[in-house]
Amino acid sequence: MSGVCLACRRAAACLLVIVSGSALAGPLAYITNQGSHDVSVVDVDAARVVATLAAGKSPAGVWVSEAAGKAFVSSPDSASITVIDLATRRVSGEMAAGRSPVGITVTPDGRRVLVADWFLHRVLVFDTASSALLGEIEVGQAPAGLVAAPDNRTVYVANRDDNAVGVLDIERRLQTATIAVGEHPFALGLSADGRTLWALNVYSNDVSVIDVGQARCVATLPVGKAPYGIAFSGDGARAYVTNQQDDSVSVIDTAARRVIATWPSVVYPEGVAVAGNRLLVVSWMDDQLGVFDAATGQPQGSVDLGSNPRGFGQFLQQSAAH
Repeated sequence: MSGVCLACRRAAACLLVIVSGSALAGPLAYITNQGSHDVSVVDVDAARVVATLAAGKSPAGVWVSEAAGKAFVSSPDSASITVIDLATRRVSGEMAAGRSPVGITVTPDGRRVLVADWFLHRVLVFDTASSALLGEIEVGQAPAGLVAAPDNRTVYVANRDDNAVGVLDIERRLQTATIAVGEHPFALGLSADGRTLWALNVYSNDVSVIDVGQARCVATLPVGKAPYGIAFSGDGARAYVTNQQDDSVSVIDTAARRVIATWPSVVYPEGVAVAGNRLLVVSWMDDQLGVFDAATGQPQGSVDLGSNPRGFGQFLQQSAAH
């Protein structure tokens, strides 16, 4: 398969709404709306949508890379990746991406974007600057969530139907190892130091804690039903896991490796992020972004989004460009 950059082909159509005239300091949330085929850009401080950008068909995954200066959005039903320029908050291009791209991540240095193709059982590797397809990595069955390690070479993939996490060497284009986890892992989270990997298992309703150095699961933490998204506090002391079918968020003490609280949340929570002392939770059912106190779980408001928002991945830009 060769890389195809459809740069700016739909650029004129991709910008639906832009709120102009104000410099934004951030943070900004780029949230995929699967039902309305677009991305809501939310000014978190102002609690309002400042732009709505057209994406591919049924966008789901998103990864904001401040190092690359771009956000990347996966649309499984159009087999494409939409590229958004963070400085202008406009769509800058589109890439063809296999058959059904879902999970997406960018290496910390901002040089490579990786996309999990659900049906082809591959991870596609793209250059973020040129949008060129650099290669493919054969992985397990139904690859979903992805996360890249601090070394910019190692990437982890949730091979959902194998009940395992794959370890990828993106330079060698090879899955070098697999680590057994719970039933049907979907999302992955990695500690800032790259030493601890967290796999969310949607069928066994738990989180597998993986010691990366030992390449094995060292703890299994029961959470709510169908865990979907994970985010960490700024100091890494807490992990927040959304439980789709329990309308709740599990709060994990990452050092003790135990659940310390379960908070009521939005209806059918999916994507999640931490912005300072605020916890942002995407409601797939109510088409909203719920805002909560990250210390107590108390609700602080909400922002209306597009239809069936998901926000699967890293959707927060911590400091917006002026």
